[in-house]
Amino acid sequence: MEQTKRKFHASMINDYRAFVFLGIVLIFGIFANNFYTLYNFTSIFSGSSLYTFIGLAFTLCMIAGHMDLSVGYMATMGAMMVLGMRTLEGLPWGVAFLVAAGVGALFGLANGILVAKAKIHSFIVTLGMQFVIKGLLNIYSNGAEISVKGDFEVTDILNSSPIPFLPFSVLFLFTLAAVIILMVVLAKTRFGRNVYMLGGNLETAWLAGIKSDRNTILIFMISGILCGLGGALYGVSAGTATPTLGEKGIAPLMVGLTATIIGGTDIAGGKGSVLNTFVSIVAILAMFGVITTLVGKFEVQILFIGIVLAFCVLYETFTKYAKQKTLGIRPDLVQKYMQESGKTKL
Repeated sequence: MEQTKRKFHASMINDYRAFVFLGIVLIFGIFANNFYTLYNFTSIFSGSSLYTFIGLAFTLCMIAGHMDLSVGYMATMGAMMVLGMRTLEGLPWGVAFLVAAGVGALFGLANGILVAKAKIHSFIVTLGMQFVIKGLLNIYSNGAEISVKGDFEVTDILNSSPIPFLPFSVLFLFTLAAVIILMVVLAKTRFGRNVYMLGGNLETAWLAGIKSDRNTILIFMISGILCGLGGALYGVSAGTATPTLGEKGIAPLMVGLTATIIGGTDIAGGKGSVLNTFVSIVAILAMFGVITTLVGKFEVQILFIGIVLAFCVLYETFTKYAKQKTLGIRPDLVQKYMQESGKTKL
Protein backbone atom coordinates (compact mmCIF):
# COMPACT_ATOMS: atom_id res chain seq x y z
CA MET A 1 0.00 0.00 0.00
CA GLU A 2 2.78 2.39 0.96
CA GLN A 3 4.68 1.56 -2.23
CA THR A 4 1.57 2.26 -4.29
CA LYS A 5 1.23 5.68 -2.63
CA ARG A 6 4.84 6.53 -3.38
CA LYS A 7 4.38 5.57 -7.04
CA PHE A 8 1.21 7.66 -7.17
CA HIS A 9 2.96 10.70 -5.72
CA ALA A 10 5.92 10.27 -8.08
CA SER A 11 3.54 10.00 -11.03
CA MET A 12 1.69 13.14 -9.93
CA ILE A 13 4.94 15.10 -9.64
CA ASN A 14 6.04 13.92 -13.08
CA ASP A 15 2.71 14.81 -14.71
CA TYR A 16 2.61 18.28 -13.15
CA ARG A 17 6.33 19.02 -13.05
CA ALA A 18 5.79 22.28 -14.96
CA PHE A 19 3.70 23.57 -12.05
CA VAL A 20 6.27 22.25 -9.57
CA PHE A 21 9.00 24.09 -11.46
CA LEU A 22 6.93 27.29 -11.44
CA GLY A 23 6.32 26.92 -7.70
CA ILE A 24 10.05 26.55 -7.02
CA VAL A 25 10.82 29.68 -9.07
CA LEU A 26 8.15 31.66 -7.22
CA ILE A 27 9.65 30.62 -3.90
CA PHE A 28 13.09 31.85 -4.95
CA GLY A 29 11.40 35.02 -6.19
CA ILE A 30 10.88 36.00 -2.55
CA PHE A 31 14.62 36.67 -2.31
CA ALA A 32 14.76 38.75 -5.53
CA ASN A 33 14.23 42.49 -5.30
CA ASN A 34 11.09 43.83 -7.00
CA PHE A 35 10.11 40.40 -8.26
CA TYR A 36 6.57 40.51 -6.87
CA THR A 37 5.54 43.71 -8.61
CA LEU A 38 2.86 44.44 -11.18
CA TYR A 39 5.44 45.77 -13.64
CA ASN A 40 7.61 42.63 -13.39
CA PHE A 41 4.75 40.20 -13.90
CA THR A 42 3.44 42.29 -16.81
CA SER A 43 6.89 42.02 -18.40
CA ILE A 44 7.02 38.25 -17.79
CA PHE A 45 3.58 37.58 -19.27
CA SER A 46 4.06 39.89 -22.26
CA GLY A 47 7.57 38.56 -22.86
CA SER A 48 6.21 35.00 -22.93
CA SER A 49 4.14 35.66 -26.07
CA LEU A 50 6.69 34.79 -28.76
CA TYR A 51 8.03 31.79 -26.83
CA THR A 52 4.50 30.53 -26.18
CA PHE A 53 3.47 30.51 -29.84
CA ILE A 54 6.72 28.74 -30.74
CA GLY A 55 6.24 26.30 -27.83
CA LEU A 56 2.65 25.55 -28.91
CA ALA A 57 3.80 24.78 -32.45
CA PHE A 58 6.68 22.61 -31.27
CA THR A 59 4.47 20.76 -28.76
CA LEU A 60 1.80 20.05 -31.37
CA CYS A 61 4.35 18.51 -33.73
CA MET A 62 6.08 16.53 -30.99
CA ILE A 63 2.80 15.03 -29.74
CA ALA A 64 2.29 13.77 -33.28
CA GLY A 65 5.75 12.20 -33.24
CA HIS A 66 7.52 14.87 -35.29
CA MET A 67 9.92 17.75 -34.69
CA ASP A 68 9.65 21.20 -36.25
CA LEU A 69 13.03 22.90 -35.89
CA SER A 70 11.97 25.69 -38.25
CA VAL A 71 9.53 27.24 -35.76
CA GLY A 72 11.99 29.94 -34.67
CA TYR A 73 12.66 31.19 -38.19
CA MET A 74 9.00 30.94 -39.16
CA ALA A 75 8.22 33.25 -36.22
CA THR A 76 10.96 35.61 -37.42
CA MET A 77 9.40 35.46 -40.87
CA GLY A 78 5.99 36.35 -39.39
CA ALA A 79 7.47 39.39 -37.63
CA MET A 80 9.20 40.63 -40.78
CA MET A 81 6.24 39.92 -43.06
CA VAL A 82 3.72 41.86 -40.98
CA LEU A 83 6.03 44.88 -40.67
CA GLY A 84 7.13 44.63 -44.29
CA MET A 85 3.59 44.44 -45.63
CA ARG A 86 2.57 47.44 -43.50
CA THR A 87 5.67 49.62 -43.74
CA LEU A 88 7.06 48.79 -47.18
CA GLU A 89 3.88 47.81 -49.04
CA GLY A 90 1.40 50.05 -47.23
CA LEU A 91 -1.17 47.30 -46.60
CA PRO A 92 -3.68 47.56 -43.72
CA TRP A 93 -2.67 45.89 -40.45
CA GLY A 94 -5.36 43.21 -40.81
CA VAL A 95 -4.14 42.20 -44.25
CA ALA A 96 -0.53 42.26 -43.04
CA PHE A 97 -1.36 39.81 -40.24
CA LEU A 98 -3.16 37.54 -42.72
CA VAL A 99 -0.10 37.57 -44.98
CA ALA A 100 2.15 36.61 -42.04
CA ALA A 101 -0.15 33.72 -41.11
CA GLY A 102 -0.53 32.68 -44.76
CA VAL A 103 3.22 32.58 -45.40
CA GLY A 104 3.62 30.53 -42.21
CA ALA A 105 0.97 28.11 -43.47
CA LEU A 106 2.74 27.90 -46.84
CA PHE A 107 6.08 26.89 -45.33
CA GLY A 108 4.28 24.54 -42.94
CA LEU A 109 2.61 22.97 -45.98
CA ALA A 110 6.04 22.46 -47.58
CA ASN A 111 7.33 20.83 -44.40
CA GLY A 112 4.28 18.58 -44.17
CA ILE A 113 4.45 17.42 -47.78
CA LEU A 114 8.14 16.57 -47.53
CA VAL A 115 7.55 14.63 -44.30
CA ALA A 116 4.29 12.90 -45.25
CA LYS A 117 4.69 12.32 -48.99
CA ALA A 118 8.44 12.25 -49.54
CA LYS A 119 8.92 10.28 -46.28
CA ILE A 120 11.87 12.41 -45.17
CA HIS A 121 12.37 12.59 -41.41
CA SER A 122 10.94 15.78 -39.93
CA PHE A 123 14.26 16.57 -38.21
CA ILE A 124 16.04 16.73 -41.58
CA VAL A 125 13.24 18.59 -43.36
CA THR A 126 12.78 21.33 -40.78
CA LEU A 127 16.52 21.67 -40.16
CA GLY A 128 16.98 22.45 -43.83
CA MET A 129 13.92 24.71 -43.88
CA GLN A 130 15.56 26.93 -41.26
CA PHE A 131 18.28 27.93 -43.72
CA VAL A 132 15.83 28.36 -46.59
CA ILE A 133 13.72 30.79 -44.56
CA LYS A 134 16.75 32.62 -43.19
CA GLY A 135 18.13 33.11 -46.69
CA LEU A 136 14.79 34.39 -48.02
CA LEU A 137 14.44 36.81 -45.11
CA ASN A 138 17.89 38.26 -45.73
CA ILE A 139 17.09 38.67 -49.41
CA TYR A 140 13.75 40.32 -48.62
CA SER A 141 15.18 42.82 -46.11
CA ASN A 142 18.76 43.06 -47.41
CA GLY A 143 19.82 41.96 -43.93
CA ALA A 144 18.41 45.12 -42.37
CA GLU A 145 15.71 45.62 -39.76
CA ILE A 146 12.15 46.63 -40.59
CA SER A 147 10.35 48.93 -38.17
CA VAL A 148 6.92 50.50 -37.88
CA LYS A 149 8.34 53.99 -38.63
CA GLY A 150 6.05 56.08 -36.46
CA ASP A 151 2.90 53.99 -36.94
CA PHE A 152 2.66 52.98 -33.28
CA GLU A 153 -1.13 52.77 -32.87
CA VAL A 154 -1.37 48.96 -32.98
CA THR A 155 1.88 48.66 -31.02
CA ASP A 156 0.43 50.77 -28.21
CA ILE A 157 -2.76 48.71 -28.21
CA LEU A 158 -0.89 45.39 -27.94
CA ASN A 159 1.27 46.69 -25.08
CA SER A 160 -1.63 48.27 -23.18
CA SER A 161 -3.29 46.66 -20.15
CA PRO A 162 -7.09 46.64 -20.58
CA ILE A 163 -7.72 45.19 -17.10
CA PRO A 164 -6.59 47.56 -14.34
CA PHE A 165 -4.38 46.15 -11.55
CA LEU A 166 -3.78 42.91 -13.48
CA PRO A 167 -0.52 42.15 -15.33
CA PHE A 168 -2.29 41.21 -18.55
CA SER A 169 -1.51 43.15 -21.71
CA VAL A 170 -3.55 42.78 -24.90
CA LEU A 171 -0.60 40.87 -26.37
CA PHE A 172 -0.74 38.37 -23.51
CA LEU A 173 -4.52 37.99 -23.84
CA PHE A 174 -4.10 37.04 -27.51
CA THR A 175 -1.45 34.53 -26.44
CA LEU A 176 -3.68 33.08 -23.74
CA ALA A 177 -6.52 32.77 -26.26
CA ALA A 178 -4.23 30.75 -28.56
CA VAL A 179 -3.34 28.41 -25.68
CA ILE A 180 -6.99 27.85 -24.78
CA ILE A 181 -8.07 27.28 -28.40
CA LEU A 182 -5.34 24.69 -29.00
CA MET A 183 -6.16 22.98 -25.69
CA VAL A 184 -9.79 22.62 -26.75
CA VAL A 185 -8.84 21.42 -30.23
CA LEU A 186 -6.54 18.72 -28.87
CA ALA A 187 -8.92 17.60 -26.13
CA LYS A 188 -12.34 17.86 -27.74
CA THR A 189 -12.02 17.32 -31.49
CA ARG A 190 -11.40 14.33 -33.73
CA PHE A 191 -8.33 16.05 -35.14
CA GLY A 192 -6.91 16.36 -31.61
CA ARG A 193 -7.44 12.67 -30.93
CA ASN A 194 -5.80 11.87 -34.26
CA VAL A 195 -2.74 13.91 -33.29
CA TYR A 196 -2.24 11.87 -30.11
CA MET A 197 -2.88 8.59 -31.90
CA LEU A 198 -0.41 9.38 -34.69
CA GLY A 199 2.30 10.03 -32.12
CA GLY A 200 1.33 7.13 -29.86
CA ASN A 201 1.24 4.34 -32.41
CA LEU A 202 1.19 4.86 -36.17
CA GLU A 203 0.07 1.27 -36.80
CA THR A 204 -2.94 1.68 -34.50
CA ALA A 205 -3.77 4.97 -36.21
CA TRP A 206 -3.70 3.24 -39.61
CA LEU A 207 -5.95 0.44 -38.34
CA ALA A 208 -8.35 3.08 -37.00
CA GLY A 209 -8.65 4.56 -40.48
CA ILE A 210 -6.80 7.79 -39.74
CA LYS A 211 -5.36 9.42 -42.83
CA SER A 212 -1.87 9.95 -41.48
CA ASP A 213 -0.49 11.92 -44.45
CA ARG A 214 -3.33 14.43 -44.49
CA ASN A 215 -3.20 14.93 -40.74
CA THR A 216 0.59 15.28 -40.76
CA ILE A 217 0.41 18.00 -43.41
CA LEU A 218 -2.33 19.77 -41.44
CA ILE A 219 -0.26 19.59 -38.24
CA PHE A 220 2.73 21.28 -39.89
CA MET A 221 0.46 23.90 -41.46
CA ILE A 222 -1.03 24.76 -38.06
CA SER A 223 2.49 24.92 -36.68
CA GLY A 224 3.40 27.43 -39.39
CA ILE A 225 0.29 29.52 -38.75
CA LEU A 226 0.99 29.64 -35.02
CA CYS A 227 4.58 30.73 -35.61
CA GLY A 228 3.58 33.28 -38.23
CA LEU A 229 0.96 34.86 -35.97
CA GLY A 230 3.18 34.69 -32.88
CA GLY A 231 6.05 36.34 -34.70
CA ALA A 232 3.73 38.97 -36.18
CA LEU A 233 2.31 39.88 -32.77
CA TYR A 234 5.79 40.07 -31.30
CA GLY A 235 7.14 42.17 -34.16
CA VAL A 236 4.32 44.68 -33.95
CA SER A 237 4.52 44.91 -30.16
CA ALA A 238 8.30 45.45 -30.32
CA GLY A 239 7.99 47.82 -33.27
CA THR A 240 10.88 46.22 -35.15
CA ALA A 241 12.15 42.93 -36.55
CA THR A 242 15.41 41.66 -38.05
CA PRO A 243 16.45 38.42 -39.81
CA THR A 244 18.50 37.60 -36.70
CA LEU A 245 15.55 37.89 -34.32
CA GLY A 246 16.35 36.03 -31.09
CA GLU A 247 19.78 34.80 -32.20
CA LYS A 248 21.58 36.86 -29.55
CA GLY A 249 21.40 35.09 -26.23
CA ILE A 250 19.01 32.15 -25.84
CA ALA A 251 17.23 31.41 -29.12
CA PRO A 252 13.41 31.25 -28.98
CA LEU A 253 13.58 27.71 -30.41
CA MET A 254 15.62 26.54 -27.42
CA VAL A 255 13.17 28.10 -24.95
CA GLY A 256 10.22 26.51 -26.75
CA LEU A 257 11.95 23.13 -26.94
CA THR A 258 12.97 23.25 -23.27
CA ALA A 259 9.46 24.24 -22.18
CA THR A 260 8.00 21.38 -24.23
CA ILE A 261 10.27 18.85 -22.50
CA ILE A 262 9.72 20.34 -19.04
CA GLY A 263 5.98 20.26 -19.71
CA GLY A 264 6.13 16.49 -20.08
CA THR A 265 5.68 16.06 -23.83
CA ASP A 266 7.10 12.71 -24.83
CA ILE A 267 9.92 12.92 -27.37
CA ALA A 268 8.59 9.74 -28.98
CA GLY A 269 5.11 11.30 -29.34
CA GLY A 270 1.64 10.40 -28.13
CA LYS A 271 1.80 12.38 -24.90
CA GLY A 272 1.90 16.09 -24.15
CA SER A 273 0.05 19.16 -22.94
CA VAL A 274 0.08 22.67 -24.40
CA LEU A 275 -1.01 24.02 -21.00
CA ASN A 276 2.07 22.50 -19.35
CA THR A 277 4.25 23.96 -22.09
CA PHE A 278 2.75 27.41 -21.48
CA VAL A 279 3.28 27.13 -17.72
CA SER A 280 6.87 26.02 -18.32
CA ILE A 281 7.55 29.06 -20.52
CA VAL A 282 6.21 31.43 -17.86
CA ALA A 283 8.36 29.61 -15.27
CA ILE A 284 11.47 29.88 -17.46
CA LEU A 285 11.02 33.62 -17.98
CA ALA A 286 10.35 34.11 -14.27
CA MET A 287 13.52 32.11 -13.57
CA PHE A 288 15.47 34.43 -15.88
CA GLY A 289 14.25 37.39 -13.86
CA VAL A 290 15.18 35.81 -10.54
CA ILE A 291 18.64 34.80 -11.78
CA THR A 292 19.32 38.24 -13.22
CA THR A 293 18.35 39.88 -9.93
CA LEU A 294 20.26 37.48 -7.67
CA VAL A 295 23.34 36.87 -9.81
CA GLY A 296 23.38 39.75 -12.26
CA LYS A 297 24.90 37.76 -15.12
CA PHE A 298 23.05 36.87 -18.31
CA GLU A 299 25.35 33.92 -18.97
CA VAL A 300 24.02 32.15 -15.87
CA GLN A 301 20.57 32.02 -17.49
CA ILE A 302 21.96 29.80 -20.24
CA LEU A 303 23.60 27.56 -17.65
CA PHE A 304 20.41 27.16 -15.62
CA ILE A 305 18.18 26.43 -18.61
CA GLY A 306 20.66 23.73 -19.63
CA ILE A 307 20.64 22.24 -16.13
CA VAL A 308 16.83 22.19 -15.98
CA LEU A 309 16.56 20.59 -19.43
CA ALA A 310 19.20 17.96 -18.61
CA PHE A 311 17.46 17.12 -15.34
CA CYS A 312 14.08 16.65 -17.06
CA VAL A 313 15.57 14.45 -19.80
CA LEU A 314 17.42 12.31 -17.25
CA TYR A 315 14.32 12.01 -15.08
CA GLU A 316 12.19 11.02 -18.08
CA THR A 317 14.78 8.41 -19.08
CA PHE A 318 14.91 6.98 -15.57
CA THR A 319 11.12 6.73 -15.21
CA LYS A 320 10.83 4.96 -18.57
CA TYR A 321 13.59 2.55 -17.60
CA ALA A 322 11.92 1.82 -14.27
CA LYS A 323 8.58 1.20 -15.99
CA GLN A 324 10.12 -1.14 -18.56
CA LYS A 325 11.96 -2.99 -15.80
CA THR A 326 8.75 -3.43 -13.82
CA LEU A 327 6.93 -4.74 -16.87
CA GLY A 328 9.76 -7.21 -17.46
CA ILE A 329 9.55 -8.51 -13.91
CA ARG A 330 5.77 -8.70 -13.93
CA PRO A 331 4.58 -9.95 -17.34
CA ASP A 332 0.99 -9.72 -16.14
CA LEU A 333 1.38 -5.95 -16.04
CA VAL A 334 2.22 -5.75 -19.73
CA GLN A 335 -1.34 -6.34 -20.85
CA LYS A 336 -2.68 -3.88 -18.28
CA TYR A 337 -0.13 -1.25 -19.33
CA MET A 338 -1.01 -1.60 -23.01
CA GLN A 339 -4.73 -1.43 -22.25
CA GLU A 340 -4.33 1.75 -20.21
CA SER A 341 -2.06 3.44 -22.74
CA GLY A 342 -3.97 2.25 -25.81
CA LYS A 343 -0.85 0.72 -27.34
CA THR A 344 -0.65 -2.50 -29.30
CA LYS A 345 3.04 -3.04 -28.68
CA LEU A 346 5.77 -1.76 -26.35
